Amino acid sequence: MNFNANQFKEIYDKWDIDLRELGCVMLDIEPIEMPCDLLDSENLYYSPDPKKFWIKGWVAMEPHCTLLYGLLDKAFEIENEIEVVLGGWKLDKLTIGEFGYFDSPYPDEPYYCIVGHVFISDGLLEGHSRLELLPHINTFPMYKAHITFAYIKKDEILRDKLLEELNRKVGGLSFPIKKINLGERK
Repeated sequence: MNFNANQFKEIYDKWDIDLRELGCVMLDIEPIEMPCDLLDSENLYYSPDPKKFWIKGWVAMEPHCTLLYGLLDKAFEIENEIEVVLGGWKLDKLTIGEFGYFDSPYPDEPYYCIVGHVFISDGLLEGHSRLELLPHINTFPMYKAHITFAYIKKDEILRDKLLEELNRKVGGLSFPIKKINLGERK
């Protein structure tokens, strides 16, 4: 069974920790136009919960790969500490191995998260490991570097057709990293 922190929400509630509000360090890449005709407003999924603002259909127009999620502080609030642990570290590109999906971790949100699994290079793993030196909650036990492309309604036939098309058209491509993103100041 795959465990994640969302399955133990009551524990984090006891400590007044909202798992959706943890800090995140991301690697931004250039926008990716939708490479297929399978998706339209009927097939895309948008969360009705404003606190899940990231679940909004085709998201590859603002693509990123999460380097580490779960910081106890917002990343922009500890920018100096992040610069220290990432000092001397650099990564130029991300390469998608193949496409896959994650099931929604929220029982009341029926969607698939369509992702391009990123090849875990030594450089990518080093950046992730350096950030783990900072206080954080490991919300998902295994680091699965990925670029989220879309949130789609829970439909297995659509999912499988979409994965096939994305693997054919985008799988194996590399994308240059634009910048390190520490999240938005609200």
